[in-house]
Amino acid sequence: MFFRAVVGLGNPGAAYENTRHNVGFRVIDGFAKTFENAVWRRERSMAAVLCKIPRPDDSLLLVKGDDFMNLSGGPAAKVCNFFKIPSTAVVVICDDITLDLGQTKITERCGSAGHNGVKSILGAIGPGFVRFRVGIGQKKNPAMELADYVLSRFEADEAEILSKNMPNICNGLQLLLDKGVSSAMNVVNRSVCKQNLTEQQ
Repeated sequence: MFFRAVVGLGNPGAAYENTRHNVGFRVIDGFAKTFENAVWRRERSMAAVLCKIPRPDDSLLLVKGDDFMNLSGGPAAKVCNFFKIPSTAVVVICDDITLDLGQTKITERCGSAGHNGVKSILGAIGPGFVRFRVGIGQKKNPAMELADYVLSRFEADEAEILSKNMPNICNGLQLLLDKGVSSAMNVVNRSVCKQNLTEQQ
């Protein structure tokens, strides 16, 4: 499988920086920094911010939607239509409350799991894309509304954990792009299973 675009999910604007729901933006920003001379450019006609990463046979397009999370499908569809990218060549980075902070998991051919950004993209480009899920941890306060939780900012210690895990997160994403879904799943998803088993012992 040859991926041509990676879409990081989040809400634009300073008010949403460092919130849990914006971990997709945070990861794709970190991933862009692993390449020399990576430059982001705003494409207003596509309602997106883009970064092109040259590759021997083509270029990889990094995408951040310039619209709110529940409207993520609009920018994604505009980018895919303009560059003629099928949904099967797209990776979407999204936050996941079912995974521990900084954990990653790769999934394909599944629904939105209640994630509004993923739901919007499903409706706009179809179900063929791969999800690169990044854990933001579960609510510590059960009474807290989910919407309030995902829009809350990371605590200082949580931000540090995420920063320390960022190289591993980016390596997992690069492995997915280089080796494809099955090979990357065997490494990335297996590490999640091992950690869960260790915690249960």
